[in-house]
Amino acid sequence: MVYKRCSLVDRQLVYKAFLIGFSDYSVPMKLGIDQFFERFFSLEGNALQDSFIALNQDEPVGVIFGGIRRFDGYRNLRCGTLCVSPTLRGSGVGGELFRLFLQNGRERNCERLSLEVLTDNVRALRFYEKRRYRIGNKLIYFRSAPDSSLSEPSSGQSLFCLPEVDLSVGRAFREEIPSCHIHWQNEAESFSADKTARCFAAYDHERLVGAVVVSGSGKIYFLRVLEGYRRRGIARALLSRSVERIRLDRLNISMPDSVEISPFLESLGFTKEPVEQYEMFREV
Repeated sequence: MVYKRCSLVDRQLVYKAFLIGFSDYSVPMKLGIDQFFERFFSLEGNALQDSFIALNQDEPVGVIFGGIRRFDGYRNLRCGTLCVSPTLRGSGVGGELFRLFLQNGRERNCERLSLEVLTDNVRALRFYEKRRYRIGNKLIYFRSAPDSSLSEPSSGQSLFCLPEVDLSVGRAFREEIPSCHIHWQNEAESFSADKTARCFAAYDHERLVGAVVVSGSGKIYFLRVLEGYRRRGIARALLSRSVERIRLDRLNISMPDSVEISPFLESLGFTKEPVEQYEMFREV
C-alpha cells in the first residue's frame, strides 16, 4: 500500500477514491468530477495539499480530505471526508490515512481538529472516539415546503428597506459576532466561495439590522437580525425576498441544535429532516 498527498497524484484518482469509498453509501453520490471538485475543494474548504490518498498497485482504495482555516478562534484542520473501499475496511488503511492527516496538522501548526459524522454511523463514531475526538454540537436540518407562507407579504417588507447587497456585507455582519458558533459549511469562507450565493439586507434608515445569505439552490448559509429588531417580521421578510428574487421553490437550512430558531422555522412551514450529524473536535 502506498500513501501520497492528493496534490501529488492525478485528480481523477482522487475522484475515483471517493467514489469507491462511498460505493455502498445509503445515499448515492451522483457527482461528476467537476461538481465533485467544486463542492469538496472549493465550497467545503478542503485542499489537495492537506489531503491524502491510499493506492494499492496504483489503484485508489481510500482517501482523507483536509482543509485549514480559522474556525471558532482556532487554527483548525477539518476532516472533510475519510473513506475506504468496502473490501479493505478494518485493514488499517483508514488508520494510516488518519495518522498522515494528524501529522500534517501538527506540521502545519494547527491547534484543533474537527469533523462531522452522521449520528447513526456507529462505526465511524467509534473510530473517531478511539482517536480522542469528542462529540460537540448536534447538527440538525430543516427544509421548507413548496407552498410555505414565505411567498406571502410580510410586515417587515413594508417597514424596512430590503436591498440585495454584496456578500461582503453579510460577511462583515457575521464577523460582528465572533463568539457565535456557526458550523464549518455555513461560515463566511464557505458562502464567499459559492458563486451562486446572494445576500439580502434589512435597513432601518441607514442602519443595518438584518441580513441573509442564500445560495442558488436555496441553502440558507446565514440569517441574523439584531436583537432589538427581532419579532418584527424582518427575518421572514428577508427569506421572502430571497425566494422572490432568486426564484426558489424551497429553502433549506442546517444549524447546531443549540441555535433556538426551530419554532420560528416551523411557523414558516419548515419541517425537520431525519438526518442529523455530530460535530466532533479534538486538540492536535
